[in-house]
Amino acid sequence: MIACIGEPISWPRLERFATNQSDRAIATHLEQCLACAECLTEITGDLVALPPLVGRERVPERKQLVRWWFAVPALAAAAIAVVVLRPKPPERPNVATIKGTGEVTLALVRERAGTIVEDATTFARGDRWKVVVTCAPGHSTWLDVSVVEAGRSVRADHPLAPAQLACGNRVVMPGAFELTGHAANTICVRVSNAEIAQTFPQMGPEVACLTVTPE
Repeated sequence: MIACIGEPISWPRLERFATNQSDRAIATHLEQCLACAECLTEITGDLVALPPLVGRERVPERKQLVRWWFAVPALAAAAIAVVVLRPKPPERPNVATIKGTGEVTLALVRERAGTIVEDATTFARGDRWKVVVTCAPGHSTWLDVSVVEAGRSVRADHPLAPAQLACGNRVVMPGAFELTGHAANTICVRVSNAEIAQTFPQMGPEVACLTVTPE
């Protein structure tokens, strides 16, 4: 066995030198030391496998799964926070939506002794009411008006005949009606692309309603 001329170069240092021969101190030593030179020959001759190049540590799949397992609750909590913190869109009971026409907005006009009040919310005996709707120009819709007095049965009154209107800004539905009684009245309009039957207004996307209270 040939002995090293001085302090032997460790095997790991020789392996690194085999992949990158930039260390001049090792190169000088190998020129003078036959023992270390033979070790390098064994390494470069594939008698001993070279270690893989140093890189980013590859996380085992099981560890990755564990990390994701713990991350999922945090992501879910973040998603819930976004949903909770997102402001809820304001409810618009006076807006109906019909396919092909879009949004139809209901408004009421009150006439009392010759005085006109738009968007009135109270009524008295003798007041006359008209229904006003707004929808995108270029469309038309059928309208059916129903009135339900609070505390009464589910049967609705239909003070106006169904009518077809061309859409626009604040289009007035033909006819007028009065409200009686001493309880709040809910006035609804059902919108449709075709003529509709007079039925009780079920609360759905095609129904818009407003409530007026007695004075």
